[in-house]
Amino acid sequence: MQSRLIVKNFGPIEYVDLDLRNVNVFIGPQASGKSALAKLYTIFKAPRKFLKNGNSEIKASFIEALEEYNIASFLKQDSEISFECEIHTLTYSNEEINYNPKLKHEIEEISAQNELFKRAELLDFTVKDKIKKLERYQSIVPKWHEININNTHENKYNQFCQVITTATEIENYLSTQAPTYIAAERSFINLVKDFSFNLLLNKVPIPKHILLLGAEMERYASNEIDLTFLNDKLVYRNINGEGRIFVNEQTSIKLIEAASGIQSAVNILIPILSHDKTSYQRSFVIEEPELNLFPSAQYALIKKIESLRQEAYFSDTGAIHTYTTHSPYILSAFNNLLYASKVWNEKGSPASVNYSSDIEGKLKEIIPENANIPPGIFSAYQIKNGTAKTIFDREKGLIIDNYIDDVSDEMGDDFDALTSLMK
Repeated sequence: MQSRLIVKNFGPIEYVDLDLRNVNVFIGPQASGKSALAKLYTIFKAPRKFLKNGNSEIKASFIEALEEYNIASFLKQDSEISFECEIHTLTYSNEEINYNPKLKHEIEEISAQNELFKRAELLDFTVKDKIKKLERYQSIVPKWHEININNTHENKYNQFCQVITTATEIENYLSTQAPTYIAAERSFINLVKDFSFNLLLNKVPIPKHILLLGAEMERYASNEIDLTFLNDKLVYRNINGEGRIFVNEQTSIKLIEAASGIQSAVNILIPILSHDKTSYQRSFVIEEPELNLFPSAQYALIKKIESLRQEAYFSDTGAIHTYTTHSPYILSAFNNLLYASKVWNEKGSPASVNYSSDIEGKLKEIIPENANIPPGIFSAYQIKNGTAKTIFDREKGLIIDNYIDDVSDEMGDDFDALTSLMK
C-alpha cells in the first residue's frame, strides 16, 4: 500500500508531506504531532465511515470525526489536509471537504458494460484493460484472463459479474472500515471493564476512540495468547469473560493486577489477533508500543506484532501497521526486521542464488521469515518542530544509523562534559 498524507497548519503541525506504506513509524518528542497525524490517517483512510451524504452534512461529520479522536481543537481556519491512495482522494481546504472515490467510479464505469457483455462476447479493449486491473483487488474469484479461455459465453459473463461484485465489496470495505486505533491509554480499558457503572454514574468523559477499542477487544474470540516472548511460561487466558495472566498451569492473576507492561502488550495483541485472517485488509494504528516495557521486551513485542501482519498481495489489501513512538529501541527493532528481509532474500530463501540451509535454520531462530519487513513497504519519519523528516534510507533499506544514535550521543556528550569537569 502506498498513500500520501499532506497536512498544513493543524495543531502543532506546520507542514508535513508523508509517503506512507504498509509499515509506518512516527518518532518524536511529546506534543510534536505524531498522534495527530496517526489520527488523521485513521479518519482519512476510511472516509465513508465518517462522512455523511449531502454537502451540508459533510463538514459537520468531519468535525465529529475529529472530536471522536480528540483533535477537533487542532483545526484552524487555514488548515489544509490532503490524503491520496489508490482507492480514493480526500481533501480539506478552505473549510470544505472534497471526496473522490476513484476506485468506486472505475468499477461503476466497468459495470456499465454489463448489458453489452451479456449480449456479445467481445468487450471494448480499454474496458478489458480496466477489468484486468481489478484482479489485484481480489484473489478468491476467477481472474479476467480466465474469462477468455475455453469457456461458454454464459460462464464468461457470470465470471465477469463475479469480478465486479467482489471488487465492489472490497472497495466498500476499504472505504468504510477505519484502522483500529490502539491508543496509548489502552490499559485504561481494563479499568473501564471493571468499574463501568461507576464511570457512567459519575459521567466520566471517556474518549470515543478508547470505547471503540474496548468494544473491539470484547469481540475477541480466542481464549489464549502466548506471552512467552515476554517471559517464560507466561500466558493470557480469557476465563468466562475475565482476562487472566497465568504464570503456570495452576497460578494466575487478573489482567488488571498484572505488570503495566504486560497489560499494555496484551491490549495491543487482542485486537490484532481478533481479526479474521480470511477477510480483507485490516489496518492498525499503534501508539507507543514500548509503554512500560524493558528494551528487550520492546524488541520482542515488535517481532511478535509484525509476525502477525499479513503481507499485502495488492497495495490496499493485506495488513497495514502504523506506529507512533518515543523509543529509539523501537527503531532498532525495525532495523533488524528490515535487515532480516535482506538476509532472507539473499541467503535464507531456497529460491535465492546464495541459499544456505544452515543460514536458513539460524535465521528462523533469530527472526522468523513472517516477521521480516521488505524495505519497499516501510516508511519512518521524525516528527519535530511542526515538520516531518524521513529517517529511512530507501536505497540501503535501513533506518538512518545517525538518528538511532542521536539520543545515546546526547547522553554521551553530557557524560564526557561531566568527565572533563573532574579533570
